[in-house]
Amino acid sequence: MSDGALGSLVERVAFGHYAYVENLLRLLLELLPQPLRFLVFKLVLSRLGRGSVLDYQSNVRFPWKVIIGDGVWINRGCEIYGSMLAKGDARIRIGDHCALAPRVRILSATHDHRSLSLPDRAAGVEIGRHVWIGAGATILPGVKIGDGAVVAAGSVVTRDVAAFTIVAGNPARFLKMRELEGEDSI
Repeated sequence: MSDGALGSLVERVAFGHYAYVENLLRLLLELLPQPLRFLVFKLVLSRLGRGSVLDYQSNVRFPWKVIIGDGVWINRGCEIYGSMLAKGDARIRIGDHCALAPRVRILSATHDHRSLSLPDRAAGVEIGRHVWIGAGATILPGVKIGDGAVVAAGSVVTRDVAAFTIVAGNPARFLKMRELEGEDSI
């Protein structure tokens, strides 16, 4: 067996063990009441802000690469996939007072399609403050979403979203500026 093949085998075994432990933790989390879930997430995430909630059936892979601000609501069934890759800063950052609707996916890792071996690639995801991401939306690696933006349900965000804009579609495209009523300000 070559050194490259041995290294690949070791990586796969290590990943398999991590996946097993992660699934056990997910099962345990589904049984815990919300205050205890918060404490567990507080321990495993890079940061979990005050008053934030990760609803049941949510999954955070490589939680030490995920930063969640204050007052964030992550709804049922959301999937947040940080990257285990050590190269670069492929963290996922979610700003204060964001709302993620059910089944939102945020990914900071992918594969390089230019190679048949599909090597891993990673890029951080930054979500500003007061962002609303609709049900079933997918945010891809390297995307920055500005403060106050809205991502419509089912959208696939492949590039940056400017502050206070509303985007929709696959790929997500600009629809209009977000207009706030009353004395809302960030």
